[in-house]
Amino acid sequence: MRTAPAHRIGIASVTLLASFVGCSDPTSTPVTPADSGVDVTPTTDTPKVDAPATDTTPTADTTPATDTPVTPADVPPVGECGGIGPEVAAHVTAMSTMGWAALNRSRSMMMHGCAGASRPQDCLAMVPEVGAADIGANRSAITGAHLRLLYTGATRSGFWTRSSADGRFVGRGIHLYDLARSAGVTMTGAMYDPAFFPDNSGYTYQPGGRLCPMSTLTTGEPTAVQLMGAGSPCAGSSLGLYQHLGTSLDGADYWATSAGNAAWDDGGHSATLTETRRNEAWGATAQTSLTLMANSGSGFTAVGSRSVRTPFQGDAVISPSSRMLITRFVDAAGAYQGYILNRLDASHTGPAIMASATEIARYCVQGAKPGFSYDERYITYHHYAGGGPDADADARELGFTGEDDPAFAEYTRRGVSNVYILDLLTGAVRRVTNMGPGQYALYPHYRSDGWIYFIVRTLGTGREQVIASDAGFMMR
Repeated sequence: MRTAPAHRIGIASVTLLASFVGCSDPTSTPVTPADSGVDVTPTTDTPKVDAPATDTTPTADTTPATDTPVTPADVPPVGECGGIGPEVAAHVTAMSTMGWAALNRSRSMMMHGCAGASRPQDCLAMVPEVGAADIGANRSAITGAHLRLLYTGATRSGFWTRSSADGRFVGRGIHLYDLARSAGVTMTGAMYDPAFFPDNSGYTYQPGGRLCPMSTLTTGEPTAVQLMGAGSPCAGSSLGLYQHLGTSLDGADYWATSAGNAAWDDGGHSATLTETRRNEAWGATAQTSLTLMANSGSGFTAVGSRSVRTPFQGDAVISPSSRMLITRFVDAAGAYQGYILNRLDASHTGPAIMASATEIARYCVQGAKPGFSYDERYITYHHYAGGGPDADADARELGFTGEDDPAFAEYTRRGVSNVYILDLLTGAVRRVTNMGPGQYALYPHYRSDGWIYFIVRTLGTGREQVIASDAGFMMR
């Protein structure tokens, strides 16, 4: 189980960077690497089940996407379930032409697998679709959408998967893979939490909040990157665990969120039937800490910090533009309720930081680990099913008659996780995958052009598949 440093317990943090290299090198309590074979998933009391997954899945969802905006009379007020304020539409409209998706297009960012493609959805056409030999041939929940097998990792990973803005590099726990060269790159000293800046300028790993320029991966044909020690091209920083990255649209400031009050999500190594436990309560006094850092020319120094109240919220994720913050929230009893979209405002005069997080929408859907699209209209997330208070609703959503349906029994024993897309503008939700019992589609995230990457863990195997989905284009 991952342990956050004591000074970060109870505090979710957001760090504003003036560039993408850091200064200090704080240490974090190490965890047992996932590849050791030790079960590092403290997510359920259900014993680990090592039987191979089966293909007893319900019929794929063919329901059309419901993207038509609702009328104002249909929208509850902000602060209630389904409340979506007018700022969301204004932000989505602005980001459609000035967000990082548009900026990267204007800069002719070369997206992986797009040579000869006339549209983003035509990319990766030469990548084979998933089949029975890997995760099964019936795993797409959307008619017409494709699930393409990017590669199969021969080792288990720990915690989440993230990829570079251009989709070329995939950080699967401590394992980094270059899809263009079909080659792994050893991240020496890494333990977890890969993340990439939306302008493709660099990436981070933990522990020590290591900040690395993208040139460490694109210059020559590297087989390893030394994250720590003398001569490392990567600098340390004060970034805490569970960091996520954003960049201001003028490219001047680099941000990172790090969630001290989080739910360490490393499910799928054993049967995981519900969203993972929090490392501590998210109460009325929960805060998000904002820290400003300055570039001294040879590194970064801390300038100042400020805490922002985010009551009953945790697992903060910053948007690519750094203008939004999405969190998960709980009720007074501590039960997960869904997501809150906050407008994030931060400015500073010298070391004095003025900051606030203001709720502008609330989405009462169960899920974890959200990732923003680069146009900031959508998030993608995974959701565990098979047990807990939502088991009956989950069974029905998957096409069964309820949690007592005999065909759902394997899910209640072995669990499952599927990938979903949420339209922040309308609140519409679509399920992307149709995984079988004991199969876990996890850590979905967007690359700049709209493709979604995620991994699949299957009980009883040491392999993990990295999958690309074009389902996001079906919601546009």
